Amino acid sequence: MHGRAWIFVGVAGLVLAVLGQLEVVSPVLGVAVTVLSSVALALLAHGGPALASEAVAMGAGGALAYEGMRAYLPLLASGLLLTFVFGTRAMRSRTWRELSFHLGLAFTSGVAASWVARANAGLETSLWTVAVVVAALLASVPWLVPADPARTFALRKLADRARGPLRWRLLRAVVAHRRLADLELPSAVRRRVERAIDVLRARVERRLDRRLVDRVDPDVARTVEQLVRVSRAAVRREALLEDLEGAAGIDAEREALEAEVAALAELR
Repeated sequence: MHGRAWIFVGVAGLVLAVLGQLEVVSPVLGVAVTVLSSVALALLAHGGPALASEAVAMGAGGALAYEGMRAYLPLLASGLLLTFVFGTRAMRSRTWRELSFHLGLAFTSGVAASWVARANAGLETSLWTVAVVVAALLASVPWLVPADPARTFALRKLADRARGPLRWRLLRAVVAHRRLADLELPSAVRRRVERAIDVLRARVERRLDRRLVDRVDPDVARTVEQLVRVSRAAVRREALLEDLEGAAGIDAEREALEAEVAALAELR
């Protein structure tokens, strides 16, 4: 998460520097560069394969909005561009208030970043580089707003389509994945959890496509229960590692780790 945010800062700086030079290239090339840059930023801000097609659409829409307003209101055009770039990430907000704040902050950050970049255009290289870095940091401010991971949001969307026991199971999986997303997990464990989420989504989508909106098959139920067990074991492990004291703490940690390993062994 944090690594991707810093990568976004670097890519945003490069994009801002390139967009500031579009006047000297042909209109067709300028549009192509804008679309590619916007889509790349949207995919980076979104993160993960879940809902990636929506991120591409948002990025392309932002590029078109930017090109349509760039000649008239360049600052507002940049604000719209960044609003679209962070569109799918803002969609993963947990409340309407968070969604509105996320989009408003993205728009404001885009305007501020564009103003800094344009106000310092034409300066010597070192000062211009500093200005671009400041603009990139401003453009990355929306990363400070918390949002559900892409896979969690995908599960939320499936839960909205489901009914009865299946909806309840999916909501339990959403809560479990939120907990796991907030914890520091070994990379191998994280990959297994994400793979299990992807398999769960595929199974549930097939059932929903067949209009089985309220029935829970055994594989779905087992996967959800294992995710819940893993999240509980990981939370206990985190607490034990923070408060580890003496032999009693070591024994408790061993029991928690054994429970986590047993849960992971059954995770598919």
